[in-house]
Amino acid sequence: SPSTGSGDCPESGHISYTLTRVASPTAEQADAYARITTAMDQALAVYNCHTDITKTLPVTYNPSVATADANSNGSIRFGQTAYMQRITAMHEISHTLGVGTVSAWAPKLSNGVWTGATATAALRRITGDPAAEVHGDGQHFWPYGLNYTSEVKSEADLVAHCAVVVALRTDMGL
Repeated sequence: SPSTGSGDCPESGHISYTLTRVASPTAEQADAYARITTAMDQALAVYNCHTDITKTLPVTYNPSVATADANSNGSIRFGQTAYMQRITAMHEISHTLGVGTVSAWAPKLSNGVWTGATATAALRRITGDPAAEVHGDGQHFWPYGLNYTSEVKSEADLVAHCAVVVALRTDMGL
């Protein structure tokens, strides 16, 4: 992952991906591959700098997918080009890491509030709010879940996303 060497990369994750491509892509497919590659490279630059997670992700372009989706086996599918960008890629990577996709997810939610101490403490550190709570549903969490690109106001929000994902994983025993 890219780093300026100035110590701005506190972790050294090893998340990688392989994008499946057809041998002779159409112009549309070639454009999609280029967009997905940029999105994944940018997303992994953040994840690998701010987590120490190791995982290999098989990535595909599937135009029948309305947005993008992912599951805990690591696979990510991108559909429409509007979703082939860094924030969506990071959101989907979180699903491959267990967010909303593993059996340990639901038991940690009570009335839409995450009950795990590690993620709660992480969010309180990030926000400076001693009463902050991680909220969630069957598949997603907020704040910092990157559920909508409009949630991201700065690079710090992407770093916070990584910190919360790591903390959620700790709470789930991953």
